[in-house]
Amino acid sequence: MKKTIIASALTLVLITGCASNATLSESEMMKQFPTLNQASQLLVKAEQDDLAFYAPEQIKAAQRAYDDALKQAKTGKNSTDITAKETVDRVNAAIAQSNKAKYVFEEAFNARQKALSVNADSLVADRFNDAEKQFKKMLAWFELGEDERAKRDINELKNQYLAIELTALKTNMLSVAKNTISTASKQDLDDVAPILFAQAQDEYQLALNTLEADRSNTQKANVHSNRAIWLIQRAQGIVEMNKYFKDAKFTEEQKLIWYQEQLEYALSPIATSLPFNLSNKEVVAYAHKTLTQTSQRTDNLNSELVTLEAREARLARDKDQAILSAQMELEQEQKAKREDNARFAGVQSLFNEDEAAVYRQLDNVLIRAQGFSFKPGGSEIESSNFPLLNKINDAISRFPNSKIVVSGHTDSTGSAELNLALSKNRAQTVANFMSQVGNIDVNRIESTGFGKGKPVASNETVEGRAQNRRVEILIIN
Repeated sequence: MKKTIIASALTLVLITGCASNATLSESEMMKQFPTLNQASQLLVKAEQDDLAFYAPEQIKAAQRAYDDALKQAKTGKNSTDITAKETVDRVNAAIAQSNKAKYVFEEAFNARQKALSVNADSLVADRFNDAEKQFKKMLAWFELGEDERAKRDINELKNQYLAIELTALKTNMLSVAKNTISTASKQDLDDVAPILFAQAQDEYQLALNTLEADRSNTQKANVHSNRAIWLIQRAQGIVEMNKYFKDAKFTEEQKLIWYQEQLEYALSPIATSLPFNLSNKEVVAYAHKTLTQTSQRTDNLNSELVTLEAREARLARDKDQAILSAQMELEQEQKAKREDNARFAGVQSLFNEDEAAVYRQLDNVLIRAQGFSFKPGGSEIESSNFPLLNKINDAISRFPNSKIVVSGHTDSTGSAELNLALSKNRAQTVANFMSQVGNIDVNRIESTGFGKGKPVASNETVEGRAQNRRVEILIIN
């Protein structure tokens, strides 16, 4: 349909090209006349939906109107949209007619669709085409309003499509079996192996009967069809064996010895020899028992293999999980270490060298604050110490789950008793500031004093004594 539309437009170009210089290209026509563009798209969709099958007269009229609209559009006539509107109306009417026909002829349409689904249009082409012609006539009558005439033979048409479907099914599914049996008959297979040949025919007939009874039961029909083919192939094997015996001029005894040798060879991978000194019934029983035992051992080995494979898979999963867990743990440790390093570096950056030195002791942080200014022999905090105390509070806040130990230290000047008491008082004062001003939980803080007992520098110099007069804050993580 789309090719027809394009061809119509090209023809108009050739016809009108010399008559007028004011001609429009196809794209210009579609742009200038939106209804024409709509009509074009509807006709393409109508072809895709096969509307001409359901409403042939409406589609013919729609196509004629569209051709007229194209001629008008080529010269830019204002009547183009009106004519194109007729096309749109005709296609919409065809859609409505199609829906009506599908409802009235639902069973026939369903039967037709089933026939198409099994390629009846190609496998049973003549019969299918005859049905199509009849259906088209009925749909044309229905479109013209001759409802009774159109519906008169609807059941007959439905049954016609169903019969065509069944024939196609048989052709599709049973043709190989039918041809195999036919070829075997021509080769006189029924004379040499009549029992197997008769069984094959019975299986083929069962396949036919299955489809006759229930055409949807294709699986069962296939089983019978394949069984028929197998029986013919088995019969062909017997024919070949019989020919071998005749050509070799085997006696009856030689045939039986050959049979025993073939049986022993077939079982040689699992049985070194067969008890041919026994009756044939006992030999067959022995062979069956040997095969059964081998099959059971194979099943047991397969079961063990499945168990081992499952165990191996489980171990592999456990290994992967362990590796993943180790990687995640390592990443967490590395992340924690980076965070600890960043916190430690942050604490170090808070203080200048005159205020405090910061040390790392494993996971703990020691702030050795020698920048405190206390009056000689006093423990009261001077206002000049507030910036340093605030920095210490800031450092502690970076370790919210830590314990704090505040320790006071003095130089060697004065008595040991006075220095010890003074160091404890100064440590307590700093601890009080932390809890009262820094809002640090008092239960996290412990204070103590060591007097002059833990010098960090020589008390022989002014500088050394200044370093020894200090307050240490140990942040325990």
